[in-house]
Order: sequence, then structure tokens, then C-alpha cells
Amino acid sequence: MANKRALVLSGGGAKGAFTAGVVKYLMVELGLNFDLVVGTSTGALIAPLVASQDIANLVHFYENVEQQDILTDRPDLLAFLFSDALNDTKPLERLITKFFGDRTRYEKLIRSSTEMFVAVVNMQTGEIEYGNQHQDTKPTLLKKILASACVPVMMPPVKIGKHQYVDGGVKEIAPFSKAIDEGATHIVSVILSPDAGLREPVRKQFTSSMEILKRTLELLTEEITDNDLKVATVYSEAIRYLDQIKANAKEKLGLTDSQIRQLFAGLENPFQGKRIVGITTIRPDDELVDSSLNFDPDKMREMVDKGYKKAKEVVTQEISRGSGFFQPINS
Repeated sequence: MANKRALVLSGGGAKGAFTAGVVKYLMVELGLNFDLVVGTSTGALIAPLVASQDIANLVHFYENVEQQDILTDRPDLLAFLFSDALNDTKPLERLITKFFGDRTRYEKLIRSSTEMFVAVVNMQTGEIEYGNQHQDTKPTLLKKILASACVPVMMPPVKIGKHQYVDGGVKEIAPFSKAIDEGATHIVSVILSPDAGLREPVRKQFTSSMEILKRTLELLTEEITDNDLKVATVYSEAIRYLDQIKANAKEKLGLTDSQIRQLFAGLENPFQGKRIVGITTIRPDDELVDSSLNFDPDKMREMVDKGYKKAKEVVTQEISRGSGFFQPINS
């Protein structure tokens, strides 16, 4: 089985600016390419640009996008009560159609050897599904990119055929499972919240229903992200543990391959044909912004810079430990 390098991009709204900085370092500074990229939510907006290697436009977008470019409020309370979301995403829909629907950019995406997947959740079936540049028609793919970025309640579902689709982060913020299923042997994951042990308590009091809703969404996002990473790590550790048991049985007990197979006879091996997946995680040291739906260009430029620096720090540590995965091209 050939090595397959994957990039997994988590959700996080405006925090995607951090991811843009990470990608800039990995793909421009190091000259690193990926066989596979999987994105959820804001990661779904980034994934097509990674696949087509359009990093300049990626960085430009996250350094200059403003609130009105993404969504507009629905201020009328009665309108909200009888509608499907607090905000209107028509600006984001126009932006996606204009940018990713551009003939030259779209054809470049189709020709790309980097396989791209964006995660969405089907509201009717409750299942997670994926958009892909080689499996979906252009109109469907553009709708799935939009749907993957639509946080339920805050943003309306996207209708595709008879079904409604929303943010893939409802079930998987960091879509490791798809990368593993597609044969990734090493995953670079960009997660937009700090490690649980580094998170500082929020000191403000939440006095409005909107503030409470946004904070609840942030907490749910953090919990799902932590679980996604934990499951992916356990997957590789389980394979490593099983391989070590077999090695010990052969080396220390003198068992033959046939005898080892007999030990596991009658047991279904869920890891049959699978291999250990190396995971390198790049995430901020502290909270990037109070709200992931606050698209402030000044703060986002800071986040791009933080992502670039953090990626450089992680890669330097990996190289110092003797990791052969990151091979710098540029000095």
C-alpha cells in the first residue's frame, strides 16, 4: 500500500484564518502537497483551494473577508420564529458561486490530483455525507460546499434534491474518519481550538439568549472536535497494539504465523487490511476569537500569522525528533 498524505481541516468559522496561515506555511514555504484533503464547515471553503493549490487567493480571502460577505441578520423576531435560521447566507452563496463556480478555477479543481471531500449532514437521514469534485456535478458540489459551512439555527439548511443539508460539524468537526477510509497513511490535521488542557475559563457572564446560544455552539464544537481526534488516535493505537501482540507471540513465545492466526480464529478483526495512521495536529495555544461567526479582517489577519507561526513551530519539532514526513523544500 502506497503512502498517502492527507490534510484534515476542522470547522470553526472565522477561525479558518488560522488554517489559511498553516496551509500557507506547509504548501508555500515547505512546498508540501497532499494526496487528499477533507474539510468541514470553514474547512470546506478551504479544501477546494488546497486541492487546486490556489494558496494566494486562500490567504487573500481570509485576510479580507467581512461579515457582510458571509451573512446578513434577520432582525425581525417574528420572521425568525417562522423561518429556518437567524441569519441569511445569500452573500456566502453568491461568493461561493462567483469564486468556485468560475470556469477556470473549477476546471483546475477537476483536474487536480488531490482528492477533495467536504462533509455535510443530511437532515432527513441524519447521516454524514461528502461532496467530491470527481463524483458530484458542479451545481451539487457548490451547494455542498455552502451546506458544509451552514451552522444549524444560525444559518439555513441547503436544499439538494429532496433533502436538506447542514454543517458536517454537527457530527464530525474534524473529519478524520473519511481520510482514514480513503487510505491516508499520514494525516496533518488543523484544529481551530486549543487543547483541552490549555483552555482558559470564560470570565464574562452570558446575559442574552443569543450569547448563550453562541457559547453553547462553541462548547459543542470543542467536545465533538476532541472526540474526533481521540477516536482517530485510538484507531492507530489499537492497530499498533495488535501488531505488537503478534510480534511478541512470534519472538517471545516462538509461535508460527499459522499458530498466531489460530489464536485469533473466530474473531472478527475490524482492522483487517488497515495500517497505522500517523497524525500530526496543528492547533492554537489559546482561543483565537470569542465567536467563530465574528468576521473581523484585522483579527483574521492576526490569525493567519498565528497559523503560519504555529505550523512552523510544529514542523520544526517534528524534524528535530527525526520525523521524515516533513521534508522542507525551501530554505
